[in-house]
Amino acid sequence: MISNPSFCPQCGTALEMQMVGDRERPVCPGCGFIFYINPLVAVGALVEYEGKVALVRRGVEPGRGYWGLPAGYVEADESAEEAAARETLEEAHLVVEVDGLLDAFSYGIGHVRGVLLIYAAHVLSGEIEAGDDAVDAGWFGPDDLPEIAFRTHRSVLRQWRQARAVVYRSATLADAEVVAMLAEAYPTEASASCARQFGSPDRRLYVAVDQGQVIGFCGMAQDADTRTGRIAQVFVHPRYRRWGIGTHLLTCCVKGSREAWLRALLAQAPISNPGWGVYLKAGFRVSGLTNDYYGREVLDAPKTAPQTALLLTYDLDRNLELALTDG
Repeated sequence: MISNPSFCPQCGTALEMQMVGDRERPVCPGCGFIFYINPLVAVGALVEYEGKVALVRRGVEPGRGYWGLPAGYVEADESAEEAAARETLEEAHLVVEVDGLLDAFSYGIGHVRGVLLIYAAHVLSGEIEAGDDAVDAGWFGPDDLPEIAFRTHRSVLRQWRQARAVVYRSATLADAEVVAMLAEAYPTEASASCARQFGSPDRRLYVAVDQGQVIGFCGMAQDADTRTGRIAQVFVHPRYRRWGIGTHLLTCCVKGSREAWLRALLAQAPISNPGWGVYLKAGFRVSGLTNDYYGREVLDAPKTAPQTALLLTYDLDRNLELALTDG
């Protein structure tokens, strides 16, 4: 923990507490250097695998004997994302890739404060095992979480547990009406199209439902001649974003495409929208680039001003493609 320093780092003179603006700060009476005590930056990683989350049992205080996410302080020579991956490797022996920021918290009391950043991550390699300051490590499902050491970790895990309870299914007529209302509340050309064309034989609409409420949807169109599907829109309510719901909706589209005996599932995403990373996480690959994407997701962009977008492809089962060719 950072405490008030005693000596000036520039000239070595003993520091004195003086009013600087509206705050009392350590000031050097010799050279006038003002020592600003900045908050500590810590990171944690919520690593999910097959519906379970990686937790480590702490072997040191604070929270000794209790469980938590792999977490620690950011070093001066690394980014927050690099620190989250490093702490996960050190504490749980898992090599992970960070997917994105889940939440940010202030922590601490009095003059000792910090900022905690929690990232979502997925496993690249390794078997979970306790390391560094941990005395145990394991995978836990939403219904068997152990006693968690920290308020911030409990908050993130509570949200994770809620996200795991979301139901994904094909839309009903009533769902389509809700999608239409979401399209009005968060208007884009694509989302309006998803709701308007529901029920067409070449269209599919999937929804994410939490406690009876539609909180996300994904629409796709099928082309019988080319045996391809095209994603029209992926939408997740802002309050539910960053919890993998978009990825699950895309998985529904992939499953529906296989059931329809399609060869590939296609999508476009403007490079200015970081949401294209959801497609990569769901198994799509970047297959090209286009400069004539007309900004369906950018409300204030002129319709005549095209954007640069990634072309994304999900290659369906090659055995299926062979079967179609032989047939």
